Amino acid sequence: MLPGGYDFIHLIFWIVVACVAAGTNLIPIALTMGMGILLKESVQGE
Repeated sequence: MLPGGYDFIHLIFWIVVACVAAGTNLIPIALTMGMGILLKESVQGE
């Protein structure tokens, strides 16, 4: 699908999301966005 840097970018992305969510109490929104992204990727991956 994408080059090797994809996993690294994902790792950084989720760390940033987690920090922002924890700092702003947007954890439910972040989780919803995360589920949406995972769902979209799983659909596109097939």
